[in-house]
Amino acid sequence: MPMRFFSSPTPDRRNQRSRDALVTRVVAEFQEMPCLRLTGRQAQRLFDLRADVCQRLLGALLRDGTLACDSEQRYRLNESKSSRGQTALVGSTQAYHPKAS
Repeated sequence: MPMRFFSSPTPDRRNQRSRDALVTRVVAEFQEMPCLRLTGRQAQRLFDLRADVCQRLLGALLRDGTLACDSEQRYRLNESKSSRGQTALVGSTQAYHPKAS
C-alpha cells in the first residue's frame, strides 16, 4: 500500500506517485541506517530537496511517529515505533498542504 500523507482533498498539479516514492525513499534510508542522524539541512542535501519540501516531509514523518527529533535538531528513526515494525507506512489520512515560503 503506498504512503498517502502527501494527499490533499483539493485537485493537485503534482504527481502523487512521485511524492509517495520520495517518502518511501526517505524512510528506507533511515531504516537501512538506523543510527543515521541528520539535521534538516543535511537531509535536504542528501535527498536533493528544496528546503520547504524537505521540512514538510520531515514534519509529516515526525507527526506520524516514523522519525524523532533530538535536542540537537537531528532527525532519526523512531526506535520505539520501528521496534514494533510499524515504520514503513505513513497514515493515509494525513494531508499535505503546501505553504508559500
